[in-house]
Amino acid sequence: MDNVEGRPDYGLDAPPVVYGFAGLAVAGALVAVLGVSVSFWPLTALGVLWLATGALTATAMVLSSRIGKIRLRDRLLDRERLADDADVLDLGPGRGLMLLGAAVRAPHGTATGIDLWRAGDQGGTSRANCLANAARLGVTGRVTLVDGDMSDLPFPDESFDLVTGSLAIHNIADRAARRRTMEEVQRVLRPGGRLLLIDFSRTAEYAADARDAGLAEVRRSGRSFAMYPPARVVTAVKR
Repeated sequence: MDNVEGRPDYGLDAPPVVYGFAGLAVAGALVAVLGVSVSFWPLTALGVLWLATGALTATAMVLSSRIGKIRLRDRLLDRERLADDADVLDLGPGRGLMLLGAAVRAPHGTATGIDLWRAGDQGGTSRANCLANAARLGVTGRVTLVDGDMSDLPFPDESFDLVTGSLAIHNIADRAARRRTMEEVQRVLRPGGRLLLIDFSRTAEYAADARDAGLAEVRRSGRSFAMYPPARVVTAVKR
């Protein structure tokens, strides 16, 4: 569903972590060579371990960013069966993975994203890159981007049919602010509206906060290895 006017680029997730593991692989290769050159096999074994750990982890994270997260996004949004005129809010859209996937599936609806645009969380995160991806998909006219805090949403009550988020809420360091985020989600969802979150951490917390905020049918999935680190999905409904 992404090939309309070129292929969107949804960026590399956690680039400092990926580069760190790639650096570990390079260091491991050097240590392994040194170990062989001095015939000190424990050093060689350590180098091989670093090389394997770094290379495999960096590769898994790159594949997750380029392929896995898109496939998981498509599967989850297809399951939502959005109405053509659905209004969707995405928390921390970055380069638009969930936001634009929803926009394509609701051709007469709206897609709103709220973000602080922190590039360290995803490579090339910016308003400009998100809008460039929207243009590639031909949905620019239905996409609105808001600079703001997801724990204090600047939207009226009962404004959205679906609220999404991928690898976003865990970036809020303050526990109380994460709890307020779920309360805000409950507030802006319309009756019958749904929550769809993807994350590799704090998902038990999100599920508990969703229940405490008054959302129903809260579910937390098992780990999906389509992404690395393996992610879980939290869903809920506003009654």
